[in-house]
Amino acid sequence: MELTTALDWAKNQIGLSSDSAALDAELLLAHCIGKSRSYLYTWPEQTLSSPHWESYQSLIAQRLIPTPIAYLLGEREFFSLNFKTTAAALIPRSDTELLVEAALDHCPENSSFRILELGTGTGAIAITLKVHRPDATIVATDISPQCLALARQNSTHHQVDINWMASDWFDNIGPSERFDMIVSNPPYIAQNDAYLTQGDLPAEPLLALSPGRTGLESLEQIINDAPDYLNLGGYLLLEHGYDQEVAVSGLLKLRAFVDVNCQYDVNNLPRISMAKFA
Repeated sequence: MELTTALDWAKNQIGLSSDSAALDAELLLAHCIGKSRSYLYTWPEQTLSSPHWESYQSLIAQRLIPTPIAYLLGEREFFSLNFKTTAAALIPRSDTELLVEAALDHCPENSSFRILELGTGTGAIAITLKVHRPDATIVATDISPQCLALARQNSTHHQVDINWMASDWFDNIGPSERFDMIVSNPPYIAQNDAYLTQGDLPAEPLLALSPGRTGLESLEQIINDAPDYLNLGGYLLLEHGYDQEVAVSGLLKLRAFVDVNCQYDVNNLPRISMAKFA
């Protein structure tokens, strides 16, 4: 089968279940044959070998389940870096790049900032921060051993040194530990939100998506405990849902955080709240 014919077949197969059928088909075919997407259109008449065709059919069948593209490819780009992905961890998203940008804006270059990331998943946030701020000391936690193993693989790939720690939020952080910055993209979707049943989300770990009934449980816990682990003048940066800005701001102010502000994503929705501990 020629490449162009295989692409047309795949687009028809997944057209009703994906809003990016053409891109999905291209990414998976390029992955199967070990070539770039541009190769598919430069050499459309090239034929697939039987093993490649069988592999492609299998990937398309998994995409129909649906299995997210990032899990099928085994990687996802984040902040122009590639990260290994598995079904153990939430897939890094472009919205979360805003969290990294805000953290970098408040962490001077060549500084010896101590940064704590809570709920690291693939390790994308902690690793990206370390790549851009190599002099910072970074501790990153997760409750999942599988996520920590994945994060360690990614840190080895990017050749950065991070202190990975098994912890349920602050539980295993020493009582005398203090940080200049705490960052987190915690689960924040309410457990009965229909969004959890849509698209690829059912394939991602529920623990990383929903903390409970209201969706605010993890945010509230982090905000409540963070002052015990921040230096004076330290920052807390949190990703949250578009409809949680007011609630998060209120929680921050209750814990005496100052300079509370929210940054908006590319869709002009509130996405990142940050504050200073004074």
